[in-house]
Amino acid sequence: MKVTIARTVGIAAAVAGAGLLAAPTASAAPEDVTVDIGVDGNAVVMDVRYDVSGAVVCVMNIVPVDGTLPAATVGPTVVMGGDDGELRATVDPGEYAVQWSCSSVPSFEQWGSVPPLNNGTVEPTVVTVTETSGPGGGGSSGSPFGS
Repeated sequence: MKVTIARTVGIAAAVAGAGLLAAPTASAAPEDVTVDIGVDGNAVVMDVRYDVSGAVVCVMNIVPVDGTLPAATVGPTVVMGGDDGELRATVDPGEYAVQWSCSSVPSFEQWGSVPPLNNGTVEPTVVTVTETSGPGGGGSSGSPFGS
């Protein structure tokens, strides 16, 4: 499933101090951030493309649809403007809701699903993993340091 982030506009704060305390809002052009979430074997994969200068920092949570705790959390991963990035986690067979967020640096705009964002731009993507893991079995956080 390919998700292109739609433009939303935040409301400017009347008082500068209130603006500093307000939660960031999404305000990118549709072509700025593209996220593609899918399954590759027994891995859930999130491809990110950021098409403007700067960078985005992205995180992906993979939560069983009948659960509340993530089976895997990947990130933060930095994707530089004009580049592609990938977040990948090996999980056991099952149906999962993929929750994600990306925040731009240095402007701190945010895109992603509700949850983890309170003001997300999309709903979590549901994927089904049918293949089992290879030797060693079990899921993975996607971290090079183990789970």
